[in-house]
Amino acid sequence: MICRERKDDWVMFDQHKHGLLAGEFAEAFHSERYRSSKRFEEALYAVKDHDRGWIYLDDNPFWNDTKDTPYTFMDFPVAVKLTFYSKGLDEIQLNSPYAALICSLHFERLLVQANFEHPILTKYMEQEQKRRKQIQLELDLIDLTDNSELNYDLHVLKFCDDLSLYLCLNEPGVDKEHEFPWWRDGFTVSENFDCTEGEIIQAYWKNSTTVELSPFPFDSAFSVELTCRIVPKMDIVKMGITEAYYNTEETHYSFRIQSR
Repeated sequence: MICRERKDDWVMFDQHKHGLLAGEFAEAFHSERYRSSKRFEEALYAVKDHDRGWIYLDDNPFWNDTKDTPYTFMDFPVAVKLTFYSKGLDEIQLNSPYAALICSLHFERLLVQANFEHPILTKYMEQEQKRRKQIQLELDLIDLTDNSELNYDLHVLKFCDDLSLYLCLNEPGVDKEHEFPWWRDGFTVSENFDCTEGEIIQAYWKNSTTVELSPFPFDSAFSVELTCRIVPKMDIVKMGITEAYYNTEETHYSFRIQSR
């Protein structure tokens, strides 16, 4: 679950729906190198389905008693999270080993950046190394670290994932100073795209419904829809997180993505 706290409520986003939004960004991505790849459809599938392991967890939101907040993708108990990362990767691999390879590498980078230690993390990393080795042999990929096509597809996943999170974790229309801190200096890896000419993509809220990007990595301006539930804190106190969540109607945001 992706959660943004406000004074009287929690804005809560289903993780897999966030992933599907990332897939919309990947479909619109203006990169000849990305679109001309022989594995384009599989790379696109990786972006769309990278968070499918969260489907099972987000069916029943969990409450973090220690922090007195909903559990989010950032602080969810690691043993459970890694179990469902693996489950999601297993399902992706059935449809596309290449997509599973991209997602496995994406998760590994996220976990390394989190910089924590846990016995189950070591086991997970070992299992994923075996998965990637198996796929590498199956697809006859000589060197994963020096595979420019694979790394490019991985960068696209990271950017599209980050842009989708940017819409979820920021209050619409917020000024740059008060944005969620991860992207105040732009989207890392975006300088590697053929459509940015070495520049890092920066995002700015023009108003509460429009996000401007510079340089602009898409074919043209377009609109996307984001679904969430705005759950009152008092309802959570009265009936618990799960019942409060499902007793809250969905809210639909529409955002315009355009050039600055």
